[in-house]
Amino acid sequence: MINPMIWTMLNQKFTKSNFRIIEWLCNTDYQVNVVRPPEVDELLMMGVDRGYNNFVRNFNKYIGFLFSLKGYRPKKGKEDPLLALIQQQSDCIFSQYLPLPNKSLMIIENTQVGTYIDPIIIGAIDAIRTISSVDSPLTNLTLRQKENRTAKTINMLSEFYYNMYHAILASKNGIFRKHVYGTRNHFSARAVISSNTKAHKYDELHIGWGHGVTMLKVHLTNKLLKRGYTPNQCTALLQEYTVKYHPLLDILFNELIDESPEKGLVCTWNRNPSLSRGSVQRMRITKVKTDPNDPTITMSIISVRGFNAK
Repeated sequence: MINPMIWTMLNQKFTKSNFRIIEWLCNTDYQVNVVRPPEVDELLMMGVDRGYNNFVRNFNKYIGFLFSLKGYRPKKGKEDPLLALIQQQSDCIFSQYLPLPNKSLMIIENTQVGTYIDPIIIGAIDAIRTISSVDSPLTNLTLRQKENRTAKTINMLSEFYYNMYHAILASKNGIFRKHVYGTRNHFSARAVISSNTKAHKYDELHIGWGHGVTMLKVHLTNKLLKRGYTPNQCTALLQEYTVKYHPLLDILFNELIDESPEKGLVCTWNRNPSLSRGSVQRMRITKVKTDPNDPTITMSIISVRGFNAK
């Protein structure tokens, strides 16, 4: 199955005068009341066989040929971003499964006066019905008919996701900031800050014991495995000593810091709200505090101004 997002980008790239070349290649039932572009004739002269399976088998060959055509050829000395994406992320183009939306998102309300449904969801429902009809016991489809229905399904799914992003997500200011950019990242932690009044450098951070165990869980597990621990023993040790001190974990924390070329784990330090230019800075974790009862992240008193942490 082709990723619907890749399908959308290919369709938009190779559409001329409302004629979708990609859909024409994959779906032999594709018909449109427009003049066929000359690029299609070049494909036929090349000996291209239409059909979804044939398109998948010869994907790189056909895409390479399409990008070599005059109307789609990258300018000399420049790289087409879509072609670069396909080449760099070749393992993400095809999948054994289609990303169908969860049925809990398909809200259908039956009332005495009629049935109400979000018009955008109808596209997803039609796609599900189309793909499920391929192996229905009530139908006896040929291989070509199954290929065409598969292509139709992917096309309907791509239109559904495009309409969903365009009409719902893109129309709501702040929704991506709230649910994507504002969420927790991997290897991250959040805590109350405290001041470092001892001798230190501007970019030093001292994180709490619990922060270190959870945030550096992968790094600690790797070191424990090299010391002969089993995966279950690693998990048990880290879970038990998340809020309790353990001398071995203290040694491993110091090893991680010492192994860093900058004698500290380089990180991005942010204090919300991220409004001013200095609210996000590059800092170094130079210590994991050994007192589990101190859950704060200690920062330099000379670096608070940029973060508005006064």
